[in-house]
Amino acid sequence: MDELLDLVNEKDEVIGEVWKSKANSDPNVIHREISVYIFDNENRMLMGQRSFSKLVYPGVWGESAAGHIGKGEEPEVAAHRELKEEMGFDTELKFLKKVLTKFSNETHFTYCYVGLYKGEKIVFQKEEVEEVRFTKRDEFDGLYDNPDDFLKQGIEFVKDIWDTK
Repeated sequence: MDELLDLVNEKDEVIGEVWKSKANSDPNVIHREISVYIFDNENRMLMGQRSFSKLVYPGVWGESAAGHIGKGEEPEVAAHRELKEEMGFDTELKFLKKVLTKFSNETHFTYCYVGLYKGEKIVFQKEEVEEVRFTKRDEFDGLYDNPDDFLKQGIEFVKDIWDTK
């Protein structure tokens, strides 16, 4: 399903609007996305495995929730929306950082949020998430076999979040 996003410049200023399909296929078009990282009191991260029906990286393990920020939507609102949609619960989120990320097919600002899991019931959205699990930092490295450049960048990003949150 296509959706309308804010088109932004390299200063993250809104300069127009763009369809998600265009934003995800043109590295000259900058848009906004969120990533949510939920940790429990044992410093384990709640990870979601992307649905096998996803077009991009089906079956790959990643952050707790992620997604696009809709046109006119505030990043924190999008973070809570995506967490509720993908994991079925919400919790207090803290903004951690914003990063301009450039890939061969797209460019976006990623707004990163972290939160604490307090035992909420997890009801993940099967269209988005295949399964979930809590992962210790030392288990994280073994999740990926032969990652490509895109995945390597994502893996390093997650490690940085884990180590600096």
